[in-house]
Amino acid sequence: MKKHFLYITAAVAMTTTGCSKNFFNRPPEDQATVGTYYQTTDEVQSSTNILYAAPWFGLNGKAFLAIGDLMGGNARCYAGTDGEFDAFRNFSEGNATLAVQSTWNSLYTVIAQANALLKNLPTAAPASVPAAVVNNALGEARLMRAAAYFYLVRNFGNVPIITDPTAFVSNFQTVPTNPVTDVYKFITIDLKYAEANCTANVATTGHASSGSASGLLAKVYLYMQNYDSALIESQKVINSGEFSLMGLDFSGSYTGLFELAGNNSKESMLALQWTSNGGYGFGNQIQSVIADGENGNYLTGTGDGYGELGPTWDLQDAFKAEGDSVRRHGCIMLPGEYYSELHKAQGGYTCPLQVNEQGVHAAMKKYVVGTPSDNNGESAAQATSNNTYILRYADMYLIAAEAIMGKASGVAAGTGIPLTTSSSDATALSYINKIRARALLPNLTSFTYKSLLNERRLEFAIEGDYWYDLQRLDGFNNAHHPVAEAIISSQNRGDSNSAGTAANNYTDYQRNILYITPTDANFLMPIPATETEADPTLLQAPVPYKF
Repeated sequence: MKKHFLYITAAVAMTTTGCSKNFFNRPPEDQATVGTYYQTTDEVQSSTNILYAAPWFGLNGKAFLAIGDLMGGNARCYAGTDGEFDAFRNFSEGNATLAVQSTWNSLYTVIAQANALLKNLPTAAPASVPAAVVNNALGEARLMRAAAYFYLVRNFGNVPIITDPTAFVSNFQTVPTNPVTDVYKFITIDLKYAEANCTANVATTGHASSGSASGLLAKVYLYMQNYDSALIESQKVINSGEFSLMGLDFSGSYTGLFELAGNNSKESMLALQWTSNGGYGFGNQIQSVIADGENGNYLTGTGDGYGELGPTWDLQDAFKAEGDSVRRHGCIMLPGEYYSELHKAQGGYTCPLQVNEQGVHAAMKKYVVGTPSDNNGESAAQATSNNTYILRYADMYLIAAEAIMGKASGVAAGTGIPLTTSSSDATALSYINKIRARALLPNLTSFTYKSLLNERRLEFAIEGDYWYDLQRLDGFNNAHHPVAEAIISSQNRGDSNSAGTAANNYTDYQRNILYITPTDANFLMPIPATETEADPTLLQAPVPYKF
């Protein structure tokens, strides 16, 4: 805990001294003080830029994929591939695992940055800065704080709610955690403020809008099984006209969402903003982690591309069973497949027939954007300039469909919707079929909860999201996960000991079987030992938060 409270103290200086109007520039060495910053509309508007970038670096990349997709069964790796991934491949991550520590530290750094801005901006901005501009910045800060807490509570459960960046500097050894239910309540309060105060129709600038707040609030309510509110908020976004689907409502493609050209498109509701030329910690490192290791340098052109994850047989089979070649092509490279957006100067890139990333005869594509020349110079070693999505508009349709089903099912919060639950609700079907239309899949005339979850999996695979869907299957804040455990234990996470020989072929090799069954204890990560050693109170029973 001491470490992140030191981050909070430092963030008072970092955030309140301002940052460039460019999203990615760090504050200059001759930083302004609180008394001289926030003096103009431009300075206030740019004060939130940092909340979308560097503080998230510790989560983005390895932790993002290790939690969301490696644990979720979308990705696999060999033992010894990477020290951080190793622990997550078989649910053995502990309180000293680096990615566990980086997740905690990263998210509390985001919170520290937001808290510092919230503390100092209201008194530092002069009357000449319009109140709406100040309130918008405060709304953005509260939205990003809520986003950080949403990740924290899903990963760690009971966590401390911190709002004052200096309140605990002198007594950091006695800071308690707060209950999961209080953390969720705090998140909804922040998001309601953001919804009321953020500017509308600005998400394409890379900043959160009021619609972004509504969308994240819809997702939070879905996790809380507050289906009435989840439906209200998701339909509010759908009916607003602010967002739309790339490749269906406007030009582009599903694959294009994850290229630089897809940054801050009309589908992007909330995204982390990266740059390749801002120095270490300011670029997106996902490509360097997952680009095909055998052909990585060729793909990235920058000496990285470590191929540390491959798509599981289970994920590959899920795409195949659905006949979903559109989203699979944007997510997974199969032997012989062609990508015009990679190695453009050489006429494109064809995935080698012998591709065998982590033993599964395929490689990752999503978030792999290619060489510097493919991206107008906007990529470098361990740093590309493509955004990382926190929330896409496609989620609104699937959230609304699930909320309709949840309302009709009558299940109470804490009890999951049975996988066999079926619906032919016309509105819910229209929402699901809109997502399927982009994937060139036939319309459904009814759907089950199991098929809806599969739709979510195929839409958001390798976006760090699937684990959280599995985690909530048995109900909000439920410590027992029999349904999720049954799904996970049936996923083949094995490799193959034979080589593929044909293009786009799923079956010309012998698969090895590897099943891993988690326990209830594996559905939350432990608070890092560095924190609990400094603050043993974190290991005690949570204390109700005083709202």
